[in-house]
Amino acid sequence: MSEWDRERRGRQLEGFAFTFCKAAFLVLLFQRHALLVLSGLATVFYLLAAANGVRQWRCWAKPPWVTLFWGAVFAWQVWATFLA
Repeated sequence: MSEWDRERRGRQLEGFAFTFCKAAFLVLLFQRHALLVLSGLATVFYLLAAANGVRQWRCWAKPPWVTLFWGAVFAWQVWATFLA
């Protein structure tokens, strides 16, 4: 493996670590309501991105499925937290 390949792989791994770092920090802030807050924010920001013309998303699902999924998770969390 060349030095360039090794560094590229290291940057990719650091990107994964940074993603989990952001998620862990948000869970630390919101604790018990983390899924409620984060799914709601994901839904809002995906809708805003779509409204502003973004058509390629870096997510495990493609539009509109990712927005529908996080919207459903948010609705479930609202029900479980406030209505159940």
